[in-house]
Amino acid sequence: MRRTHPIPRVALVLGLGLVVPSLGCREGSGDASPVEDGSSGGDADGSDGSDDTGVGACESTPARVGLQRLTRAEYNRTVRDLFGVTSNPADAFPPDSSTDGFDNNAKSLTVSPQLASLLLGAAESIAAEAVATQLPTLLPCDPAAQSECARDSVAAIALRVYRRPPSDAELDDLMVLVDLAATEGDPVSAGIENAIIAMLMSPQFLYRSIPSTDVAPEAGVRVALDDWALATRLSYFLWGSTPDDDLLARAAEGALQDEDALRLEFERMLADPKASAFYDGFAAQWLQLGKLGAATPDVAVFPAFDEALRQAMADEPRLFFDDLRARDGSPLEIVTGTATFANAGTAAIYGVPGVTGDAMVPITTDPTQRAGVLTMPAVLTMTSGPSAPNIVRRGVWLAEAILCLDPPPPPAGVPPAPDPMDGESERERLARHREDPSCASCHDLIDPLGFGFENYDAIGAWRDQSDGEAVDNAGALPDGRTFAGMVELGQLLATGSDFSTCLTTKVMTYALGRTVTPDDACVVETIGAETVTADAALSDMLWAVVTSDAFRTETTEAS
Repeated sequence: MRRTHPIPRVALVLGLGLVVPSLGCREGSGDASPVEDGSSGGDADGSDGSDDTGVGACESTPARVGLQRLTRAEYNRTVRDLFGVTSNPADAFPPDSSTDGFDNNAKSLTVSPQLASLLLGAAESIAAEAVATQLPTLLPCDPAAQSECARDSVAAIALRVYRRPPSDAELDDLMVLVDLAATEGDPVSAGIENAIIAMLMSPQFLYRSIPSTDVAPEAGVRVALDDWALATRLSYFLWGSTPDDDLLARAAEGALQDEDALRLEFERMLADPKASAFYDGFAAQWLQLGKLGAATPDVAVFPAFDEALRQAMADEPRLFFDDLRARDGSPLEIVTGTATFANAGTAAIYGVPGVTGDAMVPITTDPTQRAGVLTMPAVLTMTSGPSAPNIVRRGVWLAEAILCLDPPPPPAGVPPAPDPMDGESERERLARHREDPSCASCHDLIDPLGFGFENYDAIGAWRDQSDGEAVDNAGALPDGRTFAGMVELGQLLATGSDFSTCLTTKVMTYALGRTVTPDDACVVETIGAETVTADAALSDMLWAVVTSDAFRTETTEAS
């Protein structure tokens, strides 16, 4: 039976600051230096990397991110990459709150007493498994033959766990825990286990880039992230996990301040299979695809619908985005593309012949009927009722996810939409609903968006008629531009700024872990205009985000 480690009491006595960082902590490291507005800290040759056009011409002071705790998904991936633990221990933690559509917003990632207790249990379990399965890696020397063996080993582990080198004081504290095991007559492996538990419970691990010193520059100053903090932000952006040894090595060399060296790491990481986590972290949350699990199509109306079909619907956008990333296609394909993946079940919904079996295979959809995610069965099913499409749900989804519009909530006491009258179409029923001014404030926005989806039934199959009448797919954008169906809308979005600005806003919100503010508008609009285009690649947009001031700097905490 594994003994109970006295870590919480000992660590608190030592002042390790378990779970919650001290008020003196800040992001970055002690040698961060102020930067002038409009620059990212400069290139290796001393230039500020800006010109008279593009992102470099935007002048603003990016908002503060602050302390950013690892999300449940990030915690699971991180302990997997650090110690090979694949049991997903963070699944037992309380769900992370979502802000602006994402669960990694720094202000939402608090630590409750319940979470603190669960973190300790997870740390003990992870440490025990790591020592049991990877001791030769964790302790690659013989403590009996080498006096500094244990200290060097703990320092190497701490480098990876803290995502920066530990300070001498931090290392001294960890070694007290290693020595404690020896005084109790336990082997050095027990001391290593003690130290790992303390590391996993420390703010240096649980929060991004906690520094090794409490000495901070003047409050309210924008500082360039040092290499360690930049490596961490880049890794959690692209991989949703901790920096690997190669990225840490570049940080140790101080290479990441050089844009060419940073670009090489960016390209290496984006090509790595671990970048598939970008879908779970960003795309699935952005498109609200978690709602598919709650959809309840009526099997009497749709007898082909079962859990296997639901899973195939969920798999399609994942494969679509991973393919887009792998071949570095244009971001516009998200709303215009016809290349996707299907098995027999979803191919039948698409009307694509020749697909058999359960395996998801590449297909090309009808370009007159389909437009990227706008017409994927997953989106169309999750925004429908059991037997019929829901114009309002579809309009709300389009407004929030694709246009970054925020429909106002219904006022208190507003009655639901009226029941249909004999011979009345859904479009006519909703027009009657909008006659109430208190309803019109919301439905004047979302209903015209939702009407454009009328060619698709409740599980996404194409239809030309509804209730015996020809489908009316005429829709309108809030600025008055009209479109007939989703394909035409996709083309409008590809030639305007609505989608490009919205997509960039969503990516930056996720990349930074904070709300995008009006001060970010110039950067967001410029990146969207320059990189969400037909002749630009997905990597162009992501790279523009990485090289923005907002990504590469942080504002120190105001007093």
